Amino acid sequence: MSDADYSLMLDILRKLQAQQGDMLLRLGSLEESSASMSGRIAGIEAGLAGVNKRLDRFDHRLDRIETRLGLIEA
Repeated sequence: MSDADYSLMLDILRKLQAQQGDMLLRLGSLEESSASMSGRIAGIEAGLAGVNKRLDRFDHRLDRIETRLGLIEA
């Protein structure tokens, strides 16, 4: 192979290496975004669990009120 061929291959390999580095940076950014979204989803789920717990308490209180008022049979 001639020096021109080696030079061309070296240029191609350097470009591939640079592109691979860019992809690795983007992948790292995507991993950070994914972790951030997972944390947000966990927070939303915790908030939803709290709301469901309050609704259950309201339901229980409403049942007691209806029973006391004779609106439903005990």
